[in-house]
Amino acid sequence: MSSRQLEEMQQEQAERAIAEELGITYEELSQLSYDIDTSESNEGLIYEHIITFSDDSPQEILDKITGLENGNAVRVQL
Repeated sequence: MSSRQLEEMQQEQAERAIAEELGITYEELSQLSYDIDTSESNEGLIYEHIITFSDDSPQEILDKITGLENGNAVRVQL
């Protein structure tokens, strides 16, 4: 297995975990555009991840995600 294949597998596993945490399917997550930021201490301890979805994400999928703030961001513990 090449390092690229390994990276792709790890990326898919991470995305599947995100989808599960959000309560949507992996396929639904793949239809969304999003950025992931962290909330962390000065020492670098990560408290939570903040996933912000772009405005052009399908609203019917966003509606399935509980805990959205301002309609397009959610805080998760991953």
